[in-house]
Amino acid sequence: MLASNEPLVLTQSMRSALLSSVWALLADPRLDGASDPVRLTSVLVLAKAPAASAHVITMSRDLAGWLGYGVSHVLHSVVPDVRASGIATCVPARDTAGWTRALDFELLPLKEARDQRGVGPLSLLSRRDLATFLRFCEAVLCPGWAPRDRTATPAGFLALRRGRGSATDRLAMLLLALSARADGQIPMAPGRLPKGYSRSEATVAKLLGCSVEDARPVLRRLLALKGVAWYRPERHGEDRLLVPAIRDAQRARAASDTVPESPLEGASGFSSSAHASTEQPTTGAGCARCGEESESEGLVLAGEGWAQLSFEDVPVEVPGAGGVSKPDIDTSPQVEAGSDGGSAETVGAGPHTAHPPVVTFSSSPAAGLNCFSGSAVLGPDALRKRAYAHEDPLKTTGVVHSGTGAAAPRTEEQQNASTRTGSDPSVRTDGFRRTVEVPTDLAIALAPVASLWGGLGRASTRAWLAKMVRRELVRLRSFVGDSEGVAERRLAERLKRRLDRQKTPVQDLVAWLMRRGLPQNNGCWSNLCDDGIRIDTGGSCPSCDCLIGDRRGLRQVVATEVATQHPHVGAGEWRGLYEKALRVKFDQQSAMDTVRREQSAERQVAFYSAVEKNKAQLVEERVRRAAGPCRDCGCPEAAGLCPVCSLRRSTKDFVDQAVDIAVALRADVDDPEAVAMLTAQVDADTWAVVRGAVIPDGSESQVCRAFAEKDLAQKVLEQRRQRGLEQLRKSASAEMEAAHVRRMTLHGTFPTEKNRERAETAAVKAREKVAQELLREFLGDLARARAAGAPCDRPPTGDERCSDLGARPLDDDTIGLGAGTVSA
Repeated sequence: MLASNEPLVLTQSMRSALLSSVWALLADPRLDGASDPVRLTSVLVLAKAPAASAHVITMSRDLAGWLGYGVSHVLHSVVPDVRASGIATCVPARDTAGWTRALDFELLPLKEARDQRGVGPLSLLSRRDLATFLRFCEAVLCPGWAPRDRTATPAGFLALRRGRGSATDRLAMLLLALSARADGQIPMAPGRLPKGYSRSEATVAKLLGCSVEDARPVLRRLLALKGVAWYRPERHGEDRLLVPAIRDAQRARAASDTVPESPLEGASGFSSSAHASTEQPTTGAGCARCGEESESEGLVLAGEGWAQLSFEDVPVEVPGAGGVSKPDIDTSPQVEAGSDGGSAETVGAGPHTAHPPVVTFSSSPAAGLNCFSGSAVLGPDALRKRAYAHEDPLKTTGVVHSGTGAAAPRTEEQQNASTRTGSDPSVRTDGFRRTVEVPTDLAIALAPVASLWGGLGRASTRAWLAKMVRRELVRLRSFVGDSEGVAERRLAERLKRRLDRQKTPVQDLVAWLMRRGLPQNNGCWSNLCDDGIRIDTGGSCPSCDCLIGDRRGLRQVVATEVATQHPHVGAGEWRGLYEKALRVKFDQQSAMDTVRREQSAERQVAFYSAVEKNKAQLVEERVRRAAGPCRDCGCPEAAGLCPVCSLRRSTKDFVDQAVDIAVALRADVDDPEAVAMLTAQVDADTWAVVRGAVIPDGSESQVCRAFAEKDLAQKVLEQRRQRGLEQLRKSASAEMEAAHVRRMTLHGTFPTEKNRERAETAAVKAREKVAQELLREFLGDLARARAAGAPCDRPPTGDERCSDLGARPLDDDTIGLGAGTVSA
């Protein structure tokens, strides 16, 4: 049987895939500000999710056991918070008595990622990944259960943590275990530490996304529960952490894979079990392992509640293939992603060769055939005859090492298991990594870092980083224009400069590009400056040269003054006097700059004060205007015009326009009297129609009445305009224009049906345009006729002005002016 901690052993690629998926889920905007129970619930639903959908059905008591809370707290606090966050939907399943027995979750980020079919971490999760993740969560957080008809699942090493804050501790432990390396060590958070805190506390804070102060009690509780421990405290103190359960699982895995060499192996070069594995009768059809694997493909990875059927539930006995058979040890439930050239302790799936469905009887041993993938190499030299001189058999890709040092070649089944669905396309199915090239459109821009591009492991990371580079190129094109290759060359020059200044090799290309390579570094106030070089021209920045010249000029002035004041000072003393004078000069300029900044700040404060004063005046004016009465009816606090009067004014405008259209089409504009009579008649008839508007709801309020009249007047106006345009479309001018356009459209073309339709469409547009022009012209003629017939005010004559002035009483100014005139 497998050890209980076997699921804690993950390969590097599997660990990276699961950790990326968890981070992608926790980084969802719907989890911003969410509590730790909600975040842990979303992670658990992801682990439980099947490969074909995002629906997970679980019992409320099982979910409470995973979270470390009571059932009542989960139903009344956690589940409502999950619904409120929007990260997942939750539909309760109730019994006949109304009690909630099960919960149906649908994880929305997982559903959206699968619908988009992109290259995100969530969309790349396969069935093996989800099964491995669930087994990993069981080994850490599972409360443990023993079903009657199924294999018992032991409790996780953090199952005893229950009560208040258990979700926070469990989430932190799960993230720490996923982040840990194969030997259990946890990568510590880099950067500057807050005063009074350790790097271990900063690491927990970074994983949980909280402050270091809140992470301190979490770390203390995990240490007390022995979920984490200090790694070599005699050397590193309290700055290094490890997960003891992962370390012990890795050691147990390595010990179980180390099998003592049998006496027959040393003599003949092959195991005695090889005879047993090859000497099989032809009766029965084929390989037991293939048959068992074909049956295991039908297993459902989603069970009732949190008890899930997985690959471990079916006992599998793997016969040895070219090595020592281990009948007492089952195959590992861990889905290996292939040897990554790491330590010899990391062992993949059991060797299994490709073969026809039915094996034939053969009495020859495996080593004697020397013609299949399980053949051993005789002699002390571990290299084959045609191996290259620098080829190391212990680091060759595609070879799985055993604990005894003998190398077992990777079989086809292992290679297929190591190639995960949707994973890095740079890894071929044969286990070797092909060269990852820079995208074609970014070959010029990323030429300085092209050798580092192949180190990006995941295709999603490369796609995201290429997107960031393209975004920076778009920003550079706004400065240099759309000329081909200019923006790419500018970015390549920037990366080359930054690499030349780099004192240490670039370890993480993504972090280096996002923090140092891609950001523009302005040396002055200019937006075109990048490290003192102009982006548009590629030459030196004049602003930076000006600043440098000012500083050099200041030093030259100070040196001249010191040489003038102290002509007989020696070279040793002159240096001290020069630095002192330069410091004094610099302090003076700093004081002047300080005064200038203070004056600028005062002017800015005065400006903002004036702005605030103007805003206050505008608010007062708005309040005063709102308190004013209506100009038409005198209603108080109507802001100058009440709603009823405003609607009536709009109604009058619509009626006047409708009257003008009717009069313009019917009246003779050369007869002012006829125009006036027709206008009065049409105006009276139109108002009679508008006054007869019917209110839909039967209300008799003035506002409803005014609104109904306005609506009817607008309909009358639109109706008369359409009728006028329809009449003008049939006029002679419109017909002539339509015929002309139709003839010009068909000129020089074949009289096909399509050309006739095109010509008719053009004629209709021309007729509509002529009708609108005629209507506009008739309305203009009507306005001019009315202006000509309107009475104008005659200016007063001189006698009338004198009589008016004589009737005005005399004031002191007028008397003084008259006296001065007489005396003169």
